[in-house]
Amino acid sequence: SEEKAFVKYFSHQIDEIKKQYEEIYLVRNERIADLALYSFDTGERFEPDYLLFLRKKHADGYEQEQIYIEPKGSHLLEKDAWKEAFLLRIEQEGIPCKKYADDNQYRVIGLPFFNEEHRLAEFEEAMEIFIAK
Repeated sequence: SEEKAFVKYFSHQIDEIKKQYEEIYLVRNERIADLALYSFDTGERFEPDYLLFLRKKHADGYEQEQIYIEPKGSHLLEKDAWKEAFLLRIEQEGIPCKKYADDNQYRVIGLPFFNEEHRLAEFEEAMEIFIAK
């Protein structure tokens, strides 16, 4: 399945991510209502399969990242294209609802779909750009 392929892919990225971040948590979203997102355009509910939380210290406190990741089977790429479009808009258009005491810098990001057969290069490029920031 695409989810298994993603976890395998991610396991090979851990060492590179550890060079940039001190804390790394990959969480499988098992239909938790509080983790649902709603499309900017229609309000349609969406629950990305994985959340990646990253945190590192810097002079002013912490930098934290919350990344939404959705492995997607080839047969659903077209049907669920709206979900990918939404994920790619999160960083620019999303507005965090809560601020936390140690929340000096906090980014919420969505990545393109992970699809090993047709979209792996696009996903890898997005991950590389993200990790390099």
